[in-house]
Amino acid sequence: MLRVGDLQRSIDFYTKVLGMRLLRTSETPEYKYSLAFVGYSDEAKARSSS
Repeated sequence: MLRVGDLQRSIDFYTKVLGMRLLRTSETPEYKYSLAFVGYSDEAKARSSS
């Protein structure tokens, strides 16, 4: 997990520069934070192979 000041800018970097995929996002407004999960493979495939 990394904390970032600009989530969209970070998503753009990981997806456009490093070639990762945005797997899912999660909003938690009551605690004022958002999560973005990025990776190189499909999350569903990764779960089924473990």
